[in-house]
Amino acid sequence: MSQLYDTPWSPTTEQPPFSPASAYSAYSPVTPNPDGHMRADLMNQVPEHYRPDYTVAQGYGDDYYPLHQEVTYHPGPKEDAYNLVPLGYRPPQVPEMDISNIYRAEARGLMAESPRASMDAMSGFDPDRFAESSTATLLSRPVSIHFAPPPEDAFLVSIGPDDLRHPFNWSTTKKWTVLIVVCSAAVCVTVASSIQASTYQNLEDAFDVPRIEAVAGVSLYVLGFGIGALFLGPLSEFYGRSIIYLVSFALFTVFNIPIATAQNMGVLLFFRLVTGLCGAGFLSVAGGTVSDMFRPGTTDLPTAIYTLAPLSGPCLGPILGGYMNQNVTWRATFYLIIGWGAVEFVLLLFLVPETFLPIVQKREARRMRAATGEGAWTSPAEQSGRTVSDVFPGALWVPIKLMAVEKMALAMDLWTSLILGIIYLFFNAIPYTFKKLYGFNLGETGLAFLALGLGMVIGTATQPFFISRIKDKGLRAGTKPAPETRLPVGMAGAILAPVGLLWFALTSFRKMPWIMPMIGTLIFGVGSVYIFTCVFGFLVATYPKYAASAMAGNTLLRCVWAAGFPLFALPMYQALGPEGATGLLAGLFVLARVGPRLRAQSQYAS
Repeated sequence: MSQLYDTPWSPTTEQPPFSPASAYSAYSPVTPNPDGHMRADLMNQVPEHYRPDYTVAQGYGDDYYPLHQEVTYHPGPKEDAYNLVPLGYRPPQVPEMDISNIYRAEARGLMAESPRASMDAMSGFDPDRFAESSTATLLSRPVSIHFAPPPEDAFLVSIGPDDLRHPFNWSTTKKWTVLIVVCSAAVCVTVASSIQASTYQNLEDAFDVPRIEAVAGVSLYVLGFGIGALFLGPLSEFYGRSIIYLVSFALFTVFNIPIATAQNMGVLLFFRLVTGLCGAGFLSVAGGTVSDMFRPGTTDLPTAIYTLAPLSGPCLGPILGGYMNQNVTWRATFYLIIGWGAVEFVLLLFLVPETFLPIVQKREARRMRAATGEGAWTSPAEQSGRTVSDVFPGALWVPIKLMAVEKMALAMDLWTSLILGIIYLFFNAIPYTFKKLYGFNLGETGLAFLALGLGMVIGTATQPFFISRIKDKGLRAGTKPAPETRLPVGMAGAILAPVGLLWFALTSFRKMPWIMPMIGTLIFGVGSVYIFTCVFGFLVATYPKYAASAMAGNTLLRCVWAAGFPLFALPMYQALGPEGATGLLAGLFVLARVGPRLRAQSQYAS
C-alpha cells in the first residue's frame, strides 16, 4: 500500500475529512497534508485500539460517489500494556450485507494488508465474504477513509468484575495481606481502649484523683469510637478507604503522645476522647474493605476474622498492660501504643492499596488524563456530580432514624450494647475478683483475661458451622433464607452468655479454684461472638438498602453504652442479679417468634 494516492475530499462524500489535530491528536502522530488531505496509508499509524469507526467510499478521480451500501468498520479496543482501555469492552458487530459489487481487492488492500491482521475478527468483518468481480487493484480505485466521532462513553473508565484491576481479582496473597494488616490495626486501636484499665491505681497515685476519673479515660475513648464511626464511614465513600486509614491512624498515633506525656488528668482525658475518634475508622470502614475484595459467597471466613479483631483487642489490653504497669511507669503503656501505631502506619502505607471500586475508577481516570493530555477521561463517580455535602446529612440522620422508628433495629442494637457493655464491665469485675479472692498481682490479673479471649477465638472458629447450615437450608428450599433464620446463632449465644455470667458469679468464692471463674468468662466469650455474628447478619439481611446506616447506628449505640458501663454497669448488674441476665434469653426467643410480624410493619425492612 506504499503507492496509495492522496485522497481529496469532495462535497459528494458524506463526512468531512479526518482532522488528527482535533479529536484524536492525543493518540496519533498522523498529520494532514498542507492541502487538507490525508494519505490513506497513514491510517495504520493510528494506534489500533484508538481507531474509531470509519467508512469506505470508492470513486474515480474527483468524481466520488458513495457505495451502494455504506460499510462501517468497528475495530474494537483491546487492553494494551498500559491499561488505557477498560476491559470488558466489545465492539458492535457488522451485519452481513450483500455487497458483491465491491471489489475484493479493495477490501483486501484496506484490511488484510494492514499490519493488524486480526482486525477482521475484532470488527466482525470478513473480507472473504466479498465476491471477486474484477481484477482492478487498489491503485486504480483510491479509498477515502473518514473517521466517525467516538461513542459518548469512549472516555469513561469502567472496571468490571472480571477486570484484572478490580480488587475481586487480586491474588489471594495480596487480599489476605491487606486483611491481616487492617485487622492488626483494628486490634491496636481496641487494645488502646482497655490497656488503661491496668493503669487505674498508678493514675490515682500520680495525679491524686479518685477512681472514677481514672476509669473515665476508658469511657471517653469508647465514646469517641461511637461518634467517629458516624463520620468516618460516609467520608470513606467519597475519599476512599486507604486515605481514611492513613489519616486517622497518623492522627491516632500522634495524639497518643500528649497522653503519654500528660502532666494532669484533664489533658489525658481530652486526648483519650480524641484518639477514640481517630481510631473509629477501623470499626466503621474495615468491614467495607472485606466486601470490596472478596466476592459474595466467599466472605464468611474473612468476616469472621475481621469480627474477632476488634473484640479480641479489649482482652489483650489488660494482658499487655498488667505486667508493664507492675514493673514500669504507666506512661510506658501509652508509649507501647505509639510505637505499635507507627509500625501499623507504615504497613498501611505500603501494603494496603485502595479497595473501594468507585475511587479506584476515579484514580484511573485521573491517571489517564495526565498520561494522554485528554481531559475527557472520567469515571462514574465523577459523572454523578455528588459531593460530601449532598449525602453527609442523610448519612448522619438515617442511623438515628432507624433506631427511633424500627423496633427490631433498636432491640438488636440494645442487645449488642448490653453484651459489649458487659465485656467492658469485666475490666472492673475480673481484677476485683481475682485480686481479692485469689491474691493475684497486676500481671496475673491481666492473664485472667486470656480465658475471655480464648472463648472469642472458639466462637469465631465454630460460628461458620451455623452460617453454612443457614445457606444449605436456603438452597434446599430454593429461596433466600429469611432474616429470622440467622437467629439460631444468636439463640446459642443467648444461652451461653448468661450461663457464662452465672458460672462466673456462682464460682467466685475462695473455696473454688481460680480456674472455675475463668471457665465462666470463656463461655461468655463464645456466646458474645455468636450474638454479634447473629445481630450483624440480621441487620444486613433485614435492611439491605440501609445496611450501612443500620450498622452505623448499632456501632453508635454499642459504644455509648459501653462507655457508660465502666462507670456504673457493675453496680447495675449486681442489682439485677442472675434474673436480669436470664430474662435476656426469654426476650430473644420472643423476638424470633414475632420477627416476621415486626418486619411486615417496618417502613425500611424488605
